[in-house]
Amino acid sequence: MTEVLFHKYEMLGLIGSGGTGRVYLAKDQNLERLVVLKESKDELLAAETELLKGLRHPGLPLVYDCFDWQERSFLVMEYIEGMSLRQYLERHGRVPERQAVTWGMELCRILEYLHGRHPAIIYRDLKPENIMIQQDGTLKLIDFGGALRFACGSGREVFCVGTAGYSPREQWQQTKGDVTWDIYGLGAVLHEMLTGADPARPPYIRRSVLEYDRTLSGAWDKIIGTCTAEGPAGRYQSAEALLQELEGLERSGWARLLEALSYHSFCRPLGAELPARIWQICKRTIMLFSGGCTALCFILPLIQGIPETDIPFPYLDQPLWSLMFTLILYLLLNGSRRKRSPLCRQEKNLWLTEKKFPGLLSLLLIGSGLMSMLSRGMVPKVYAGEEPERLWVEMRDDLGRKMLLKEDAVYVTDDTVRFELPAGRLPDQELSLKLVAVGEDGTGYSSRTFLIRGEKEESGDLD
Repeated sequence: MTEVLFHKYEMLGLIGSGGTGRVYLAKDQNLERLVVLKESKDELLAAETELLKGLRHPGLPLVYDCFDWQERSFLVMEYIEGMSLRQYLERHGRVPERQAVTWGMELCRILEYLHGRHPAIIYRDLKPENIMIQQDGTLKLIDFGGALRFACGSGREVFCVGTAGYSPREQWQQTKGDVTWDIYGLGAVLHEMLTGADPARPPYIRRSVLEYDRTLSGAWDKIIGTCTAEGPAGRYQSAEALLQELEGLERSGWARLLEALSYHSFCRPLGAELPARIWQICKRTIMLFSGGCTALCFILPLIQGIPETDIPFPYLDQPLWSLMFTLILYLLLNGSRRKRSPLCRQEKNLWLTEKKFPGLLSLLLIGSGLMSMLSRGMVPKVYAGEEPERLWVEMRDDLGRKMLLKEDAVYVTDDTVRFELPAGRLPDQELSLKLVAVGEDGTGYSSRTFLIRGEKEESGDLD
């Protein structure tokens, strides 16, 4: 049976839990809407309720109700449809640069609103898990259980709150709040947006964003470095100052985009970039043509029909040689390509480098080519030393494949060898066929003479 709290909140399921309590999804039966019920310790929940009930900002959740039920305290808040920033990063790895700027400015405006309260509200636990992305792409900051309202030396907070990697060192050593704590957390979040590197996991080192992506603006290192400076004095002293930096970065980003689209920007690299692009297009066209030819070598014989005696060879001869040619062509066209930076990301003190595949492919193709040559050598094809119309007898192996038929030829085989006389090649008159078995020393062992008469059917005229 579904549990109903306070005679109207239908419990739907557990959303999450932590050290401060549990969070449930519920339905308000009176208003027919989804809500979030947060269960926590009495003193923490009361402080959070007192803090949130006076806040009104698009980036903050609304508080609907607060009640006690069966010796438990609950806070009823707005249900936010969407996903957390942590879920976004797990799904996509990183945030595009322009989107990171937009979200960074949104977070700055939320912090600016909180820090502008009297007294200031210090959030203290800014991290991707506490940032919700709504369906329209805007952000909301959730979970104010660790927010510190009485800052500026009042000394009323008696516990420390934060997350390793997103909180400055002094936050764990004192309970008196400072707005630069949130600036530090925002810098850590911006770095993770751009790189995907979680600061709460090994190696706990915040590297330059350019080591992860060289297309990013170089201004990011200055902004993030200032946010995450060791001492509070080295950081931005307000969210407004950080917002101005991000707005300048946004303007410069649009300027770079407009420059890239301008006529001057198109003409300026004409001597260097345009030929390189044309060369890239030519290379791709050549590789596409060669790969298409290789595919046709595999497919066309299958469509036309392949005799069983031609599988795997000689059917695979032409496709394998074509595939080897395509690989060699690829290596020649791309051998001088500039190598990308081997650093993709660093976690657990391991440098992850790219692994090359063409070496293994080359080995497989060379092995296939050698098999083709060996197979062709083991089963020779016919070639006539005489004129075709005079070569009446054909020699075939046990699979029906033609073998070399030439005077003084030596054959080494463990299979059956048979001689065939195609009737279409026989003359009209009678002829004799003599088979003589002679040893290596010239000794004759046996001989047989056969008389063969070829007849052709004549078709008469019908009246």
